[in-house]
Amino acid sequence: MPTAFSPTVYDPAAPDRVTIGTIVVGDTRYNDVVITWGQLLAAGTDPPITSWNSYDPASGRVTLPKVRLGDSTYTNVVVTLAGLVSVGGTAALAPVIPDDPLFGDQWHLNNTGQAGPSGQAGLAGEDLRVTMAWNHVTGAGVRIAVVDDGLDITHEDFDVVAGKSWDYRTNAYGDPSASESSHGTSCGALAAAKGFNGIGVAGVAFNARVVGYNLLQASMDQYGADAVVKDLADNHVYTNSYGAPDGTGGNNPSTQAWRDAIDQGTASGRGGKGAIYTWAAGNGAPTDRSDHDGQANYQGVFAIGSLNDQGKRSSYSEPGSNILVMGYGGEQCEQHTMTSADVMGDGGYNNGSTAKKPGETYTDYTGQPNYTRCINGTSSATPEVAGIAALMIEANPNLGWRDVRAILARTARQNDPTDTDWVTNGGGLKVNHQYGFGAADAAAAVTAARGWSNLPAQKSSTASRGATGAVGTDAAPLVSTIELTATGISKLEFVDVVVDTDTAEVGDLTITLTSPAGTSSTLSTPRQCMDTSDENNPKPTTCGKTLAGGFRFGIVRLMDEPADGAWRLSVADQKGNASTLTDWSIKVYGH
Repeated sequence: MPTAFSPTVYDPAAPDRVTIGTIVVGDTRYNDVVITWGQLLAAGTDPPITSWNSYDPASGRVTLPKVRLGDSTYTNVVVTLAGLVSVGGTAALAPVIPDDPLFGDQWHLNNTGQAGPSGQAGLAGEDLRVTMAWNHVTGAGVRIAVVDDGLDITHEDFDVVAGKSWDYRTNAYGDPSASESSHGTSCGALAAAKGFNGIGVAGVAFNARVVGYNLLQASMDQYGADAVVKDLADNHVYTNSYGAPDGTGGNNPSTQAWRDAIDQGTASGRGGKGAIYTWAAGNGAPTDRSDHDGQANYQGVFAIGSLNDQGKRSSYSEPGSNILVMGYGGEQCEQHTMTSADVMGDGGYNNGSTAKKPGETYTDYTGQPNYTRCINGTSSATPEVAGIAALMIEANPNLGWRDVRAILARTARQNDPTDTDWVTNGGGLKVNHQYGFGAADAAAAVTAARGWSNLPAQKSSTASRGATGAVGTDAAPLVSTIELTATGISKLEFVDVVVDTDTAEVGDLTITLTSPAGTSSTLSTPRQCMDTSDENNPKPTTCGKTLAGGFRFGIVRLMDEPADGAWRLSVADQKGNASTLTDWSIKVYGH
């Protein structure tokens, strides 16, 4: 079984030869390969930016992440192939299984039907499909920023970029660790815990490097925009497992400063290719929809929902027209949740000093306080997809952020196929309000990324409609139409809709947008909003009497549909109260 980097040796006594322990060409692994090389094209001592030795027949180049020369190691070596001396053996690619001792419990990476604490077996094969992708990429050369409540940068299972984490308590580079809270550490490990190091767990991109920004230890309002562009020139992916309060039912708009920061990141991050932002869809179902979260529904971020070990929506995962794909978060700790890192020692989820109570089943790792099996939520699913994005970037560093989004959507797997909400949109893609485009598929995404041609430049077009009159009832909703023409967009990527109403109770409204291709996108449904200021005693409250100034909804499920034609907004009040659609507007993005 290969390790993270296969041994490759250059012997000065045979100066034209390199001995390669294992090299992947296409879908075949060649072992104990000896080649003669022609021209040295590159070499350095920086961390490797590729995971495996590889050969590109089109260019005749051999890429070697690490080469030993005596007591020295050189990295990122590229040579031209002059000849093949010998091959020790070949083998078809097989799943890569890390030697990390808790990997067997990481069902989201390799679901073999293993049972959770409740004894219920998972559905075999219901996972991220990442073990085959690891034959080609492991996240080498990619840097992931974990924006959360903190990151234990002393953890044994992280490759942390020294001196580049940010402590918002002091507003300076420093230690972002939270002494008790483990949320950020567990999320970061799901993305990029080190693999093949014989301890703990493995992340999706187990050779990626991480930094931590403890935004949630400070003011999100004050620093939220800063965190998503911190060290923008160096970070490839920002994973964000936080958002609007869960279980309230309210509309939570984002700030202009935050949206400007996301726009800056997608425009100038990664040398102009755009930073990748994964965002938790939210854990407030059935009260909340992710549509109501002005960060998770923004066009520059990827909203990620959560599946359980059966491949169905986790009970808390919020539906929405903004959901891109699904990762895995499981259900509750007494059932099947995620195995990940915890803060080192007795803090965090896996409190090693906690004794079992009579009749209590202790479901965490007794005696291993640096790890936990009790992290869940869309918080878990989000860094998993961040890890897949890191694999895709290693596979093809030229991908733009829009390319990553398109590939994730087009390669997603249709989970829970009997769910009645699945439809085929006007672009030929399967979509579902609960699942977006489906379960993220790392192997398919990496394969697509390797041969991907970048999308054309993005275009956008905007139109609005003034006062349109009284909102109807469920039986006879108000329908208002905007006609788009000559947009030049044959394939949509995202749609923004701003809706302004004057109504007795926003929580009584059903708002639906129907595209020219006939695909309906639910933006808001009736619900009882809750005051959760006392989380132990939530109380019913109003959702508000207006969407004054307009609330912006974001829709990704119309990807690849044409933009031109009649767009119809349907608004109904389930109680028949006097309500008015004041105005609405639409902005389409695509190519």
